[in-house]
Amino acid sequence: MSAEELESYAAEQELEIAADEEKPDVFIRTRRRVVVREIKFSTDWDCDPTAVPAMVDQFRRLTGMDAQALIPCKPVTFDSPELFDYPFVYMSAHYAFKFSDAEAEGFRKYVDRGGFVMADDCLYGQTFGPAFAGEMQKIFPETKLTEIDIKDPVAGMVLKQKYSFQVGEAGIPRNFMNQNPWLGIFIGGNLGVLHTVQDIGCYWEISSPPTPSNPLGAGMHGKDTMEPGSRLVSYQLAVNVILFSMLH
Repeated sequence: MSAEELESYAAEQELEIAADEEKPDVFIRTRRRVVVREIKFSTDWDCDPTAVPAMVDQFRRLTGMDAQALIPCKPVTFDSPELFDYPFVYMSAHYAFKFSDAEAEGFRKYVDRGGFVMADDCLYGQTFGPAFAGEMQKIFPETKLTEIDIKDPVAGMVLKQKYSFQVGEAGIPRNFMNQNPWLGIFIGGNLGVLHTVQDIGCYWEISSPPTPSNPLGAGMHGKDTMEPGSRLVSYQLAVNVILFSMLH
């Protein structure tokens, strides 16, 4: 998506927000809608710039719920007080990173207070995954990243909240070549951090906006050609994860 297309798409979203029925003096931006924020941190955090807006657009189409991504991208950081306004945040990168002490403290507080973090490994096998695992070990020394058990009556629902799929042994839809299991951090029995290793953001990403004749947009990485059906599945997975984060 070009800068001009992204700006036009953002303007359309702002018009929808402006049409909200609530009076301006009592309007709360996140009320009655799902707002997805991206996390900025010390590496290439914006590696798939159209991924979240495209996913949120499909979330609206697939659920009928009001949803918003702040575009052009307005990231939030884990050490920002604004973080706690948003119950679901998304982060992704290719390369290794380290959280500052303030970011690590904010991450822990956010999850302890019920926030949900989806951390997506952009290009599995790069250094983001090991770095993320290391940071989780420091932030949550009492626990560790564990595989999501699809047979678990609660955690397993993250993969079948609204949509279900033909899956492999790890519970990952067969449309994806990468069948490594999802990982999570559990606090008090609740899933607060989800680490996906399928590079799902690249399936979400578009190079042109969705249209009535092409509601998924044109894939930036051609993922659907290599793994037929995976593009729609990636949006359905996003619906599952967001609904799970809201209901559990």
